[in-house]
Amino acid sequence: MKKLAQAVAIGAAVVALPAAASAAPAFAVWLDGNTTPGGGGNAILNSLGAGNFQLVSTANLETAGFLNPFKAIVVSRFGDNFGTGLSAAAAANVQAFVGSGPTQGAVALFTNDMADNLAGSLSGDPFDANLQKLFTNAASFAAASGHGYIGEFNGAAMGVASNANGFAALDLLPGSASALPGSIAPEKFVYDVGPIGGGHAIDQGVTFPFTDDDVTTFLTKISGASSSNIVDIYTNPSALNDPAILANEKAIEGVPEPASLCLLGIALVGMAAIRRRKNI
Repeated sequence: MKKLAQAVAIGAAVVALPAAASAAPAFAVWLDGNTTPGGGGNAILNSLGAGNFQLVSTANLETAGFLNPFKAIVVSRFGDNFGTGLSAAAAANVQAFVGSGPTQGAVALFTNDMADNLAGSLSGDPFDANLQKLFTNAASFAAASGHGYIGEFNGAAMGVASNANGFAALDLLPGSASALPGSIAPEKFVYDVGPIGGGHAIDQGVTFPFTDDDVTTFLTKISGASSSNIVDIYTNPSALNDPAILANEKAIEGVPEPASLCLLGIALVGMAAIRRRKNI
């Protein structure tokens, strides 16, 4: 029964983005620039779904205009490593793709090693359906915006204004990231809603608070974040009130879903009824 349940969870939690013939996949995925098929077991690839992503190298991202055919870029790490940073040239092109101000694409940053808990991970950490839902929600809105950004762990450290890792900063959201791996005491991550309150688009279908039964607890602590960007927080003692998920207004409020965008097996609950505002 456990195997059947996980098989259902895997099939139901994939972002499905039917693409027109000859179109690029929806997501460009940078995993330390490594393009080995399977991503070293990084389960983000399983969650995006076969045919919906292209693994890209640093050289690809250093090429001006390379990202233009994609709907969003995901920046994470190869396997369950702590990850590296983008080159200055690649970072500049990612910045240009995502944009800034009112025209910025939907941005969501996951500050811990969340990919290790997604369906199909080879890290040894247990699958977490809540994290799966949070990721697929955010990825859907990033793609729907047409030039979105999803950052996980090292990708989150790069996504804010500065970091202690020497990574080229993308400055997509305000904040300063601590050095990786930023391990905390051997305790489970406990998630709760952040300052913007519950009921927004990214948190749809997730009941808070919830505890992630993680085996490894690594994160990048983000200081100086705007309260209007803090989607969810940690409430376990070693990371109390630290941001767990950061996002911009476009991701928080939810991008209107085009006809070609859906989740395989499950729909976003109440998508048509999501109010286009933050819940304070």
